[in-house]
Amino acid sequence: MIDIHSHIIFDADDGPTSIKESMRMVLEAEKLGIKTIIATPHFKKNAYKIENYDENFKELKKRLAGCNIELMMGYEVFFDSILTECLNNKSMYTLNNSKYLLFEFPFDIYPKNALDIILKLHSNDIIPIIAHPERYSYFQRDFNMFLNIVEAGCMVQIDSASIVGYHGRKVKALSKKIIKHGLAHFVASDAHSSDAYTKWFMESYDKVRDWVGNEYAKALFIHNQEMILTND
Repeated sequence: MIDIHSHIIFDADDGPTSIKESMRMVLEAEKLGIKTIIATPHFKKNAYKIENYDENFKELKKRLAGCNIELMMGYEVFFDSILTECLNNKSMYTLNNSKYLLFEFPFDIYPKNALDIILKLHSNDIIPIIAHPERYSYFQRDFNMFLNIVEAGCMVQIDSASIVGYHGRKVKALSKKIIKHGLAHFVASDAHSSDAYTKWFMESYDKVRDWVGNEYAKALFIHNQEMILTND
């Protein structure tokens, strides 16, 4: 399995505060058969300790040299930072220096320029992946608004915790609807602690397999992620 969204780097954002907890997260992921994790700390200028990312990433990789998980770099970019930062330095903010960019919307307010920015990303040869749309209140109220994002060319990543109901009934229901309509492309941990691996990740895989079958479940957890690693 490949996890494309994980806040696994210590002292970089709202994930683990110590290297010990980062290591525990990786080792718990390894037990599940996860082979690759893309570290994606939040990127919003002046909001998090992004200056610690490179050094702490290297230190974590060094400590885990004997582990069977490969760590890669990326970001989860706040939507309002895309124009100011990402288009000018796109290889820096994409997943594993690919053409795929993971981003998140505000949770309660739909950006008026959302479709324009998504189209602008495509015109700059960047493929946008929206993180956890099932958790945005406006998509819960208006499914057609979500469909507009997909039709504009946005790929979709669902959180494993959403699938098992950790974020509530509405979030779980929208996760199921998106997946059963075949509109999701990735399921990821969005891990901020080891709980995401020990409690929710494998349960979410089993739940998705029950909903849509083994083939689509494997696509959401394994095969589609391979496109990012090979930059297809």
